[in-house]
Amino acid sequence: ATFIAYNYNTPVDPHEFEREAKRILEEVRKECGWMYATLNTEGMSISRETVEELAERVRQAKSGDEVKLIVEENSELMGEVQYTVWSDVFICPNCSQEIVFWDVAFDQSEGKVKDEFSCPHCFIDSLKKRDLERAWVTKFDPFQNTTVRLAKQVPVLVNYKAENGRFERAVDSFDLALIEKIEELEIPYWCPTTPVPEGEKTIEPLRLGITHVHHFYTKRNLRALATLHNEVSKTSVPFLKAWFTSGLQGTSKMYKFRANRSMGILSGTLYVASLFTENSVLKHVSYKARDFARIVLIASERMCLSTGTTSAPTNIPSDSVDYVFTDPPFGGNLMYSELNFLWEAWLGVFTNNKEEAVENKVQGKGL
Repeated sequence: ATFIAYNYNTPVDPHEFEREAKRILEEVRKECGWMYATLNTEGMSISRETVEELAERVRQAKSGDEVKLIVEENSELMGEVQYTVWSDVFICPNCSQEIVFWDVAFDQSEGKVKDEFSCPHCFIDSLKKRDLERAWVTKFDPFQNTTVRLAKQVPVLVNYKAENGRFERAVDSFDLALIEKIEELEIPYWCPTTPVPEGEKTIEPLRLGITHVHHFYTKRNLRALATLHNEVSKTSVPFLKAWFTSGLQGTSKMYKFRANRSMGILSGTLYVASLFTENSVLKHVSYKARDFARIVLIASERMCLSTGTTSAPTNIPSDSVDYVFTDPPFGGNLMYSELNFLWEAWLGVFTNNKEEAVENKVQGKGL
């Protein structure tokens, strides 16, 4: 709340903000644009052999710079990823084979998720999501220097734009090779690795193996966000940090893919759906920059911000308040400090929830 209040009440030149945001975006695009490349197989005639050849070159590349060079050399064949849909993977209770939820449960012609579906391996029918066990992967986490166990999720659909239009198709071998290569590469800048706190709203990510804040992002988006954060940290232009934080939730795994394509975040939760949308950081924050540039900011040079509790006396002088915004407690519905964890991890300042007015069993607070 203090962060939002500060940014909305600090004088800033909208034109200066827009110029600096565009400059930063261009720097991030130069460094990370190759990670959102995809072959324009829907808008052009590209042979399967070409797709496989480029995929193999990506797999054999020794560095991100080599992959970037491959993308640049074949730029006429490329489009830019707008978003990628990822799917949970489950285990068939009959044959123990893996089932990709997207393949069996999402009806693309009808645009909806089925209540029941069949196993593509043994053909047992009347399967329901709630009756299936998850597939898991064990991978090395360089941030924790140990192995972690995460619910298995795989990319299934890519939406991209190219010079001749915007297209959508199933992921191909080039997409998979690129994502796998990014997984192997180190992130050269700081990003938060704070443990997810135990709480009522953090049960959902924790049960998927999302134990630290960086697990909320794909490796591709985490690297792009770390690059963006590094650039924003170099400038003193007001409002840029607020712009940066505005893209943190929409580029996370919490951006749900809905059957009717009205995608978005499930409010008041830290929920990761069985089908989630990995929004391109480049696309998402560029939209946010345009939104922020439209805001006309009028603020006093004599502003004073104070963080405190209404249960204690304040030092606010009489007859000095112009405006009061009251955000009442919502009992057990909204866990403010838990839900703000994502932003606070990137900002490096966490809410002291001792006086937080919520009903929360983990905090030992009742009505």
